[in-house]
Amino acid sequence: MKFSIVVPLFNKEKHIVRAINSILKQTHQDFEILIIDDGSTDLSYNKAISIKDSRIKVYRKKNEGVSSARNFGVQHSTCEYIAFLDADDEWKPMFLESIIKMIKKYPEAGAYATSYEFKDQGVTRRANINVNLNEEEFTVVDYFKCSLNDPLISASSVVIKKSVFEHVGFFSTRLTRGEDLEMWCRIALNYPIVFLNKVLATYYLDSENKLTRMERNYSESFLSIAEQFLDKYSKKNKSLYFKEYMIKIIMNKIRYFIDIGKRKQARELLWKYMSTKYSKKIWIKNYLLSYKIVYKINQKLKNKNI
Repeated sequence: MKFSIVVPLFNKEKHIVRAINSILKQTHQDFEILIIDDGSTDLSYNKAISIKDSRIKVYRKKNEGVSSARNFGVQHSTCEYIAFLDADDEWKPMFLESIIKMIKKYPEAGAYATSYEFKDQGVTRRANINVNLNEEEFTVVDYFKCSLNDPLISASSVVIKKSVFEHVGFFSTRLTRGEDLEMWCRIALNYPIVFLNKVLATYYLDSENKLTRMERNYSESFLSIAEQFLDKYSKKNKSLYFKEYMIKIIMNKIRYFIDIGKRKQARELLWKYMSTKYSKKIWIKNYLLSYKIVYKINQKLKNKNI
């Protein structure tokens, strides 16, 4: 079984060699690597082409964002199954071999994912995925139920059938943050997702200030379209947890509004979703958390005399 491995690359000169080497060290060696340099201004491209292996193809294109780079890779891939690895992440040696076992048992699935770990300034934390599986056990899972804490899928721990993109579409080039979450949701609404409860990928957290980055790119983030996404797919979903998952995304939007001082918008959004058909049971289930948000908003509004 051969895989196309898409590596979007933008200004990761310090990490790209590590990412590529983690692919080359796989126990399963039948693959092609498509590195898509998305207009890097550092030495990323030079580092990528310095690794000599006939399976590596390096492309250069103008900077259009990670979604565009991933889509470019998918469109130029030649294999039935497509894996993704961000240029600053890495795989454990058994990643592809483990995916093959999942594909053989569940060929009808649309995506295959493994657990992953976060690494930030030397501190490692396993993703808090809401699953009840033993180590190395895999099965079809409810993506939305499993993602109520950390996402079930990271961009560097998943393999997707190429035909899935032809059905549900490609990564949204409108979004620059959370574009992968939006993609996983669309896949999960249409296909079974198979998950292996074993850490086989490492996700390196960006040290850039996340709030500053979110404020800059909010209009291009998944948060900005969460309400429309919920409305669009609420009747199509088969999961009992889809609405709860989306309400949690909207709660993150409320927290974001609070953090940047838009407290009126936070309060309006909170009360809107506490009083709609979507969320009464969900808000009750998450009563304590929603109560804390209400209290936080009211206190800040009172302090500002708004």
